[in-house]
Amino acid sequence: MGRIITFAQQKGGAGKTTVLTQLAHHWLATGVTVALVDLDPQGSLSRWASMRGDMECTASSDWKAGSDIRAAARKADLVLVDCPGNADILLRATIRDSDLVVAPAQPSMMDLWALEPVVEMARKEKTPLRVLLNRVPPTGRAAQDARDVVTADLLDEQMGNRVVFQQAFAVGKAAAELQPRSKAASEVAAIAAALDAIE
Repeated sequence: MGRIITFAQQKGGAGKTTVLTQLAHHWLATGVTVALVDLDPQGSLSRWASMRGDMECTASSDWKAGSDIRAAARKADLVLVDCPGNADILLRATIRDSDLVVAPAQPSMMDLWALEPVVEMARKEKTPLRVLLNRVPPTGRAAQDARDVVTADLLDEQMGNRVVFQQAFAVGKAAAELQPRSKAASEVAAIAAALDAIE
């Protein structure tokens, strides 16, 4: 069975799908077989995957999510799951089936407060969780202030507020494909390595 990583955040706009797609491309480029499961009714992940054609993406919903995730895990080394923001029952079940939860958050109090339900679900299900700071401004103390208040396990690595992430997503690409030697590409590689190291 492949490893299942769920990307979850109760607040919209945290960049959850963008983070997932950047990491999906990175792992695929390193030879890992990647499958995607889109549980978000917005379908952004499915659209991105359809523009590429090199990763299988299953659009799923409440009643069949578990079976779709397990089916993907039987065929791929790594399954990345994009969860909707407000589906508590679905989110809890998905976290239960996952090997790791990644909770992206912008370094703002609204995003950080919104982490609490996801963190609590992961704790109750005994599923490892890591908070990933995303869209971090290049200057100022926002990231450090966020690190001072987050009580859950927080990755040292973070993603900056870089236009190339949005540009790449819009055309079904990753930042590393548009700008291979960029800071954006280096950030994604570092995050992937940190997640790979989590047992």
